[in-house]
Amino acid sequence: MYATTGTIKGNTVLADDFSLERYNGRRVIITVLEEEKPFTTLSDDKLFALSNSLISQNMEAYKELAK
Repeated sequence: MYATTGTIKGNTVLADDFSLERYNGRRVIITVLEEEKPFTTLSDDKLFALSNSLISQNMEAYKELAK
């Protein structure tokens, strides 16, 4: 699994990481963050809880990606 950031412009995702070229042709899951909410620093416990919540919400997409 690999994670990076970027922006959406139309139907294109503009990634901030040029090393994505090695993943050409692979399927991806895109999570859109609400930008109206300010970003804050989280403790590891809160970050892991948030991560687990996102994984749970997207479990069907992860199963499809694993096929």
